[in-house]
Amino acid sequence: MYMKGDSNTEKWKEKVQQFEESEVKRLRVPEWRVILALAYNGHQSRYDISKAHNTHYGTVHHSVKNMKKAGWVKVVKKRYSMKNVLTQIYGLTREGLLWLLSRIPRSFHPSLIYSSEEDTLGLRKALSEKDVSKVENLETQRDVHLHLLLDFDFNVDKIAENNTNLFPLIFGNWNLYKELGVTQDIIGELPQTAFSTLVDYYHDYPEALRLGSLEKLFTYKCYYNFLKLHSGGHPNIDTESKDQILGETVGVFGSSPELQKLFCEISSQLKKTLSEKLTFIETVRSRLPPRTTHS
Repeated sequence: MYMKGDSNTEKWKEKVQQFEESEVKRLRVPEWRVILALAYNGHQSRYDISKAHNTHYGTVHHSVKNMKKAGWVKVVKKRYSMKNVLTQIYGLTREGLLWLLSRIPRSFHPSLIYSSEEDTLGLRKALSEKDVSKVENLETQRDVHLHLLLDFDFNVDKIAENNTNLFPLIFGNWNLYKELGVTQDIIGELPQTAFSTLVDYYHDYPEALRLGSLEKLFTYKCYYNFLKLHSGGHPNIDTESKDQILGETVGVFGSSPELQKLFCEISSQLKKTLSEKLTFIETVRSRLPPRTTHS
């Protein structure tokens, strides 16, 4: 428990303020390009980003500076260029990747679904005029939104491959999960899981304090949601499909000793939650008035 005026309280206030500022932060398009470039392609120099994504070096330099100040980008190493110039190599931080994941939209504007609806936002028009799947083609906030909405899922494999060090228990097993056919189950939960991770971590909620780091918290939440989804009951599917879901779940949690241990922890929590729900239901049932029969 934090006491008024102590140093822990001040640190907690600073963390909450940092989170609140990140939630209202509106990136400029060049900053989006930097974040996406590092997410998709991993560690790069400012020159690498500038050249690969057709962005002026000065713009990249300013954008990287802003992202570094926000805590989303950091220098991961230094190397000498071919001209013997010491060059800084940048990568995303865990906070930076989680912030990006938390911004992935999941709802489609009707004009993208129903062609008969008036394209008041110009979304279909924008798609017909440029290929927003390429980061270098993102020129407006609308372009960025369409890219995140329509193309982000296709780039998660790149994120997993080039950011394994940030969340090794998730991205380190990504190829196995592709073989098992469960990556879409994980991807579908990423935006909300990333957001709830940031909320819990920056507000020092009990789960965050217990696990102690962003890496452990996000990993726990990802696998918790995965197990919850797969164990949610499937009354309307056949036995073969149920066996497939069971096999996928065993394949995921049986892939390493760390995940087996995590499974035991998560399953215990799920059992506790289910027990509490059943107790609540039975308490309500016991307090309902007796049922009356009607002639």
